[in-house]
Amino acid sequence: MTVRTRPIASITRGSFVSFASFVSFASFVSFVSFVSFSCGGAPTSPNNGETITGSERFGWDQPAADAGELATFRYAMYLDDVRSDAADVACDAAPSGGRFSCTSRLPSMAAGMHTLQVAAFVIDGGVVRESARSAGVRVTRR
Repeated sequence: MTVRTRPIASITRGSFVSFASFVSFASFVSFVSFVSFSCGGAPTSPNNGETITGSERFGWDQPAADAGELATFRYAMYLDDVRSDAADVACDAAPSGGRFSCTSRLPSMAAGMHTLQVAAFVIDGGVVRESARSAGVRVTRR
């Protein structure tokens, strides 16, 4: 099963959960995410949620001028409005269409319904400068 975000990104059941994130270092002010889910068929509303096991990876396409700029970004995951640093982040070495595909582990979560969001941040002179959060994705952990 694939969960697809618009305009860019994908989630594969048992593999990863995905967002399209639009962050540039110059503006570094917002994520814009349009999320839809699909099961290899027609998209459904993200408000219906997606059932997960918790072992999936969270994925997004990260805009960056080059790998050097990408390396300056860190990522925060929000689980039900509780922030944590994204764990085990991995990004492709080469961009596709000016965007790098990235994934991270999902944060630990109890069974039940949850909302996931992501934000990019940099640390500038000891100050955390964080983008706005992505649109929330509702999931139900079995």
